[in-house]
Amino acid sequence: MKTRFPFFVALAAALFIVATAAFAGDAEVYAQAKQAYQTRNLAQLSEATDTLRQKRSPLLPYLQYWQMILTLDQLSYNQVQAFLQENNESLLSQRVRELWLKRLGRLQFWDQFIEMRAQMPMYYSLNDVGNQCYQIQAGIAMDDPNAYEDGKKLLLAGKDLPPDCQGMLEALQQVGVLDEKLLLTLYRDALFANKPGLAKAMAKRSSKTDAALFKQLDEVTQNPALALKKGTIQDRSAYGRALYMYILHRQAKAEIEVARASYQKYNGLLDAEEKQLVQAYIALEAARKHAPEALQSFNKVTASVLNNEQWEWYARAALRQQDWNQLLKVISDMPPVLGEEAAWRYWKARALLMKGTPAEANALLAKLSQERHFYGWLAAEELGPMLGEPTATYQPADDEVRQFSRQPAVKRMEALFDVEARYEARLEWMYLLEALDDPGRIVAAQYAMLKGWFDLAVLAADKTSRTHNFELRYPTPYRDYLQKASRSREIDEAWVYGIIRQESRFMHYAKSSVGAGGLMQVMPATAKWIAKKLGLNSYHDGMLHDIETNVNLGTYYMRYTLDTFNGQEVMATAAYNAGPSRARRWAASTPLEGAIYAETIPFSETRNYVKKVLANAHMYAARLGLPVVTLKKRLGTIPARSVAEADTVTTTITISEQE
Repeated sequence: MKTRFPFFVALAAALFIVATAAFAGDAEVYAQAKQAYQTRNLAQLSEATDTLRQKRSPLLPYLQYWQMILTLDQLSYNQVQAFLQENNESLLSQRVRELWLKRLGRLQFWDQFIEMRAQMPMYYSLNDVGNQCYQIQAGIAMDDPNAYEDGKKLLLAGKDLPPDCQGMLEALQQVGVLDEKLLLTLYRDALFANKPGLAKAMAKRSSKTDAALFKQLDEVTQNPALALKKGTIQDRSAYGRALYMYILHRQAKAEIEVARASYQKYNGLLDAEEKQLVQAYIALEAARKHAPEALQSFNKVTASVLNNEQWEWYARAALRQQDWNQLLKVISDMPPVLGEEAAWRYWKARALLMKGTPAEANALLAKLSQERHFYGWLAAEELGPMLGEPTATYQPADDEVRQFSRQPAVKRMEALFDVEARYEARLEWMYLLEALDDPGRIVAAQYAMLKGWFDLAVLAADKTSRTHNFELRYPTPYRDYLQKASRSREIDEAWVYGIIRQESRFMHYAKSSVGAGGLMQVMPATAKWIAKKLGLNSYHDGMLHDIETNVNLGTYYMRYTLDTFNGQEVMATAAYNAGPSRARRWAASTPLEGAIYAETIPFSETRNYVKKVLANAHMYAARLGLPVVTLKKRLGTIPARSVAEADTVTTTITISEQE
């Protein structure tokens, strides 16, 4: 990539001077305003708003937005429209529209609701479930024939339903869409999703339930084993029998054999469809646990009762046993939308190759190889080795970056970063990206790189679909630290970059919800264990966000996991995310292709993590000028479990399981 340092240095200096002059004191005012909003001190919030209005601060809309939240019921239509016109096409304008939509929905002003909804950009989705319900209710009130199907889809999505959805439920029940059959389905689905509150709400709408059932539902969700032992669960109604199904499902999650024994004892209480549903869930949990009988269990289940998750684990059970004919059949029988996902197109092609039909397989692989992700790289390798990194197809010009920096949304983001409102700034960035095409997103990524917003640069460059810039998608900040640590630990620098890109997107200040911190998202307990091993007697948790310290700790743990699994990078990556004992447990009793191991990891978070880290490492090798190996070779072969256990380092590291 051709660099333009004179422009970038000048632009950065200018931005710094402007920011220093314009936003001096804004952090204090913003903090006071936020506290006033949180304590509902409208007078103090109004005073702070006036201060930022006089300064013409880019942060002013946030304070105005907070005021509107606190005074929503007193606002007039004209006041709302004035804010929307002044902040047109901003993220906050859409948030205000959502607030106003909810008010209109509660008042059942459906004409105005539909008019306000139409003002939102097509790419902006109503994330608030209450407003989704109001939109469906408005459609029903205005005789929109699509509203009934939309309502059914929303209910089947299994989302928790707030009080704002009661009107929609009433409307759907009155017209017969929410009938007894659907209510029972929703009740069962809610139980299996461990949402007893939602299950009870659905059951209460049925004419076939009573107070005794609701009491038993409470007992079952609080202590399934005790409820089963008492033997007082109803079996004369489908709602009561669903409680037996729920208990069997819970048992299957914990212990397959216990669930099977209970099923043999109680299956006489269930009808034919209920037996199939229970068997489908037992097969699902058997597949998650890599039980060898999982595939046979799925084969006994009627396809019509399988949900998407069960279909996927049906396929994984066949893949785990490398039953390519069965895998091909399962993928072909899947719901079409599911079968079109990249994972199943790739494995379908692999199954076709094993079956000896390369023409059909290569047609699938050729299309998939144009997609820039884990399965795209693997598909390209099946067709023939990729020589190095794909060429970047778009390089933004200086003027494009300069023009982008002048946008009000960008100025507002800069102000948000200045007051350390990083979460709000990130939301603004994500909203901004939705309106951009591929070249525009690459321009945005270039600007974010200039500002040192590495995570936002990756986010922008990663969203391109046809036109790309891989230098921006796979940036290499902190190279001195990472190269030094990688050489010291004798681990692949591309793998280190792959871990960091997935863990923190290069945000050294990042902290996860469970406490992991820094570039490499090391857990505090694990960090203390490593620090003790390294003799860092002065270590404390505050050092997790020091770049050099964090990289030192993280690469030590990477070396540990690599040694634990005898150099197997896939298992080491899984261990970094989920802990060594789990990574070891997921190995098979026979050697397993690394891609199959990754595909059949039970935890969706770890499964996606491993695939993304290895794909990152594959791309970083070329970026860093390191020897390039194919992704398939990098994935390697997972040794049989007995061998993996024999090769395992015996050091106990229980605390690392928190990773």
